[in-house]
Amino acid sequence: MNSLFDVSPRWTFANDQLNAHFATGDFATGVKFINRIAASAEEANHHPDLLLSYSFVEITLTSHDVGHVTERDISLARIIDAHADALQIKAEA
Repeated sequence: MNSLFDVSPRWTFANDQLNAHFATGDFATGVKFINRIAASAEEANHHPDLLLSYSFVEITLTSHDVGHVTERDISLARIIDAHADALQIKAEA
């Protein structure tokens, strides 16, 4: 992977996207996590694809306007990692 795309080990890079799977443990924690991500995404005017399930959240980042990962995605991934840390959410492969 190009060093531009080196983010935490929580994220994988494939098909011009960054992907992560976070084990929230329960729905309420997932909603809290999604809400924090949504606020940060709005602030950055850069919006991830999110999947909320009972015990996990899956996130896909790519810059849809250019069709691949950009620094905007890397920046948002780092912010998402900080939200996960604050909520003590672990990523799963």
